[in-house]
Amino acid sequence: MSNFVSVHDVVFGNRPSEFSEIDESGRHFKVEVKPDVTPVDIRLVASAVELDGIFCFDDYGRFGIANNEQKDKILDVLRMYSRLSAFSHTEELDRYETEISDQTKFSEWHMFGWLIGDIPDFEACYQQWKIKNGMEGKQAPSLQKPSTQNHVWQLMGKLLEVVIGENPYKAVLRGDYKLAIGILKKYDLGSDENKKRTLRINLAEIVGKAQL
Repeated sequence: MSNFVSVHDVVFGNRPSEFSEIDESGRHFKVEVKPDVTPVDIRLVASAVELDGIFCFDDYGRFGIANNEQKDKILDVLRMYSRLSAFSHTEELDRYETEISDQTKFSEWHMFGWLIGDIPDFEACYQQWKIKNGMEGKQAPSLQKPSTQNHVWQLMGKLLEVVIGENPYKAVLRGDYKLAIGILKKYDLGSDENKKRTLRINLAEIVGKAQL
C-alpha cells in the first residue's frame, strides 16, 4: 500500500516505495524508491495521535480511523519506545529498533499510520498539546539518563517474568500486552477496561525501566 505511511515510517524517516507499470504477466514492474525524510520526534507523533487521530488496520485487516481502544494500542507502543529512548543504553536501544523493523513481530508499528494526503502537521499538534497542558511558551526540561542501573526495577522485572512467564514478558517488551493481562486476570488486575489500561501502563513502566 504505497500511499500508506506507517508510524514506523514517520518515526524513523522512511517512505514506502511505489510500484508501477506492471506488465500483463504480472512479473515485470518498475519500482520508485522514495528518499528518506526527517524523522519525527516521538512527542510530536503521540500528540498527533491523541489530538488529530490516526488510521489503522484492525484485527480483521480492515482499514479505517482508529477508535479510542485502538489508539491506546499504538500510544502504549510509543510510550514504551519513548522510555527506552530516554533511559536505555545504546546497545539495548539499537537492538529494540532492529527488532521493530520486523513487521511480523511488532505489527502496531506498521499497522497504524496515515494516508499520504492525510499526514498531520505534527509540530502544530504538539503546539496544540502544549497549549492544552499549560506549556505554551515554556521550555520543557530534558530527561536525564541514569548513570547506573536501577536494581529495584531490574528485580521487579525479574519477578514479573517469573509470574507471567518468559514469552508473555517478551511480548510486553514488544508492546503486546494480551498474554500478560490474560495471566494477571486471576489476580483481579485486568478484569475491566480501566484496570487493563492501568495495567498496560504499569507493565510498560516495569519492563522499560528493567532494561536500564
